[in-house]
Amino acid sequence: MSRHILGATLYIPATRPNIETTLHDEELGLRSAVICLEDSVGETDIERAQAAFGQFLCDHQPAGECRVYARPRDIAMLAWMLRQPGIEKIAGFVLPKITATNIGQWLELLLNSEHAIMPTIEGEEAFDLSALQTMRAQLLPFVRRVDAIRIGGNDILNILGARRSKNRTAYDGPLGQVIRDFAATFIPAGFSVSSPVFEHFARFDILEEEIERDLEHGVMTKTAIHPDQVRQIHALYRPRADEVAEARAILASDALAVFGSNGSMCEPATHRSWAATIMSRAQAFGIETHENVTPIRVA
Repeated sequence: MSRHILGATLYIPATRPNIETTLHDEELGLRSAVICLEDSVGETDIERAQAAFGQFLCDHQPAGECRVYARPRDIAMLAWMLRQPGIEKIAGFVLPKITATNIGQWLELLLNSEHAIMPTIEGEEAFDLSALQTMRAQLLPFVRRVDAIRIGGNDILNILGARRSKNRTAYDGPLGQVIRDFAATFIPAGFSVSSPVFEHFARFDILEEEIERDLEHGVMTKTAIHPDQVRQIHALYRPRADEVAEARAILASDALAVFGSNGSMCEPATHRSWAATIMSRAQAFGIETHENVTPIRVA
């Protein structure tokens, strides 16, 4: 599966009503969503969330391009989920709080399952390059089943007693090096990496700048916590027409070894992967127009 298909991954608490309506909202255009029974559900609501999740499995009818994942609270809850009728309707699981120590237990439970997985690294090991490399080695046998490696940005900042700034991108704070380390560790090994959520959903300008930085780092999918962010993220994933033209020229069978385009050097030997990514984005999200991007209106 293309890493670009996921787009903006919307997290939805399992206790929220009308989940099915959100998933099939054509105007929203979801490509991926997570039914969450972890951080978005309080301790006193766990039983209600499990009951709601069971009902969701009964009612859910997979349709369209939206891949639906479930996020269990812990390994025991994943085991419970795997036993539920209708669990085959779920594309996969978001595995929370993955560490080099517990990852084997999560993966062992999924050995006899065909579900995709999205491990979330959100503890102190996010700052430890050696630990990231260890987890990469543990995940490599499952690389075809890993739809993305997710960065638990808020949990990582919580370790520092910090919170995302409203006025700067993640790359301008403590998460900057974390994202770079994740990208450098996992993307060359064939994994996709998901950018952390930007919870200040009224700051469209900062979200736009952050996604530009994501794309520079090869990070092609992003967690969303507000439906309006989905539309905005997808609009920002649309490449410009000039980028598409350059990508087509680079991928052409008769392309020169080196040629100029719009004042830039194009070299198919080194730019082919970028060009393939541009074409994949264009196919999934369309091509940028001035009407594509609309800021959130806050009452």
